[in-house]
Amino acid sequence: MNIIYFFTGILIFLFFIQFAITSVREKKTRAIIVSLSSAILVAMIWFSCYILAPSNSPLLVIPIGVVVILLALYLLPYGKPQAIKTNPADERVDERDIMFAREEYEPGSKKYDVYYKMRPENKKIDDKIRKLPAILEPGGRYYDPALADYIIRLFDFNESMIAMVDGDVNPKKEDINPSAMTKQIKQMTLDLGADEVGVAGLNPAWVYSHAGRGPKEWGSPIENNHNYAIAFTLEMDYGHVEKSPYLTITEETARQYMHGALISIKLADYIRSLGYPARAHIAGSNYQIMLPPVAYDAGLGELGRHGYLISPKYGSRVRLGAVTTDLPLIADKPIAFGVQDFCEKCKKCAVNCPSNAIPYGDRTTVRGIEKWQLDMEACLMAWRALGSDCGLCMKSCPFSHPPAFVHDIVRLGIKNSPLARKISVWGDDLFYGKKAKY
Repeated sequence: MNIIYFFTGILIFLFFIQFAITSVREKKTRAIIVSLSSAILVAMIWFSCYILAPSNSPLLVIPIGVVVILLALYLLPYGKPQAIKTNPADERVDERDIMFAREEYEPGSKKYDVYYKMRPENKKIDDKIRKLPAILEPGGRYYDPALADYIIRLFDFNESMIAMVDGDVNPKKEDINPSAMTKQIKQMTLDLGADEVGVAGLNPAWVYSHAGRGPKEWGSPIENNHNYAIAFTLEMDYGHVEKSPYLTITEETARQYMHGALISIKLADYIRSLGYPARAHIAGSNYQIMLPPVAYDAGLGELGRHGYLISPKYGSRVRLGAVTTDLPLIADKPIAFGVQDFCEKCKKCAVNCPSNAIPYGDRTTVRGIEKWQLDMEACLMAWRALGSDCGLCMKSCPFSHPPAFVHDIVRLGIKNSPLARKISVWGDDLFYGKKAKY
């Protein structure tokens, strides 16, 4: 009994020591202090119980039993995690209505006159947004001229690749085995540098109805009837995300968009060489589809309270890329790993949002999708005021901790156990605090 008792105590002690080591690597001072304090407290309590209890006392079974029961409740799978409720409406989103398009409508231009005649309710708030300094221009709180110029050049490089997103299809169509081709395409995507990849049947609800940005004529109907979407994630560097909301987060965003563009363009080019149409969807005013719901359909993660896709491995620290195609493939299925339950309780992204754009309340049904609806106008106003794409919601999200043994244990519990989702929200606040520091 004594050996089992000491062995259990040592394991708990070492877990908190490992937590402290991980926190040192992540440069999280509060987590270092709390984890070391927890290790010392566990050692003191465990040793005190041993001293106070008679030798080989059956009383030692009690703390061992408590630990075993708590671990079982935390890690063993029970209670299916709730999935996102989706029943997409037939009505498609008009790209002219998204904020990145609306902020470009300059007073006196044809687009300005046409759009606000069509959507007069948006004119007042959009005019207010346009009075703020644009991101990467002087006037934002964290504007840095040298870094801003570098980031602009990264985005310009993305723009230069727009002409390569589509092209001629080889008239000789290869005979394809869908299962084998799916494995090959996924491996190629990973070899090109993606971190995760999945395949979805392309839901027409995720295709924009009309062009709002990019080389395609503004307001023209978007015709994309491809059968499949190959979606992938790119992990954003943890150190850069941790510097949010400084301009470093925008640098990392631009870098990953560039990386994603290269992957999707080469992948689409290869598919066209097989005799099947394929189109890359890249940043730089060229999306025809909404990437987060496509990535969700492809089994790459769940949509969180903050509107980002949350990856099981990298959390919110991902950027997305996609290729749509008619190449015969095998579609993956959406996954549920506890995000909906966790986000209901956590609310840390809402607490840290400088513009209150992220709701504290319950989900609402938007176009048949049950989700937390963001105030995109307020979000963009904060971006312009800060001079960067903020990233505080991404930074503060508990899922955004980098892969490590202690974080992987927590993620496993969140996936398996309702109790773990409650404890993990409390634990993240204890170890890391409710408010992100910058």
